[in-house]
Amino acid sequence: MRVGIIGGGQLAQMMIQAGSELGVSFALLALCGDESAATICPNVTRVADFDAEALRQFIAACDVVTFDHELVDPAILGSIDESVHKVFPGSNTLRLAANKARQRELLTSLNIATPRFIVATNELELRQALDEVGLPAVAKAAHGGYDGRGVFYLDSLRDADDLLGEIPASFELIVEERLAIEAEIAVLVARSRNGSVATYPVLRTVQVDSICREVLVPSGIELELETEALGLGERIAQAVGAIGILAIEMFVVNGRILINELAPRPHNSGHLTIETCATSQFENHLRGVLGLPLGPTELNFACAAMVNILGG
Repeated sequence: MRVGIIGGGQLAQMMIQAGSELGVSFALLALCGDESAATICPNVTRVADFDAEALRQFIAACDVVTFDHELVDPAILGSIDESVHKVFPGSNTLRLAANKARQRELLTSLNIATPRFIVATNELELRQALDEVGLPAVAKAAHGGYDGRGVFYLDSLRDADDLLGEIPASFELIVEERLAIEAEIAVLVARSRNGSVATYPVLRTVQVDSICREVLVPSGIELELETEALGLGERIAQAVGAIGILAIEMFVVNGRILINELAPRPHNSGHLTIETCATSQFENHLRGVLGLPLGPTELNFACAAMVNILGG
């Protein structure tokens, strides 16, 4: 089997390393530039953009295709995959994952609690949203933000004015109340094409400047909340049709779990599963997209911690 990965960053690199034990070969569709996975993959196609023709040719040359990130046009992917059915997760899941506003709207329709939020697409809506949720508030770009990018902390109306001067005239923001967060946690759910589901132990994440700095397991939250978090993770994975890993970031506020956002791929909070769990998130992502039985996810140790170091 040849597994194609769209995107050539660290997640693709770790997927390729995990796949060596599964006997699969890899092809990489990477943007021009210095992408880490390209240094270990012998079959690399470099492109200036993930346009329709590049995607079509790449998908045709692979048995199964998955992603290093969700920053690919889901409409293009959907039109290509209509006949071949080998892109996992599918374009509908990718479309949802690429837009935080759509995520929140889906979760609300499922009666799953999220932070109180309002979607704003112009200056008037932004000011009305701030009036409703109150200050201080947080504004998040609905698409394109990661590792602290696209997150804006608004303490005053002056901050809102500054924000409007920085962002494009056409925007979509989620405006939400500033919460007193007791804990931030992540639930990783592996779901296979064969219908099987496996969840990893709840992970405690420590954020600094909206970037995951540390990950701890066990999470240290109450057992009842852990059980609820795992159940919510499986429910959401089924609802969005996830294949491979779905990472769900959650807040604990006033003893309640609120869902923050979703990522349909291996996640930076789950890197410690490489050494800490019986099967890493990267191997189980590949098992899921290939339709293989999922590996066990229990901890090999009583506890573990990870520090996330970002290179400059």
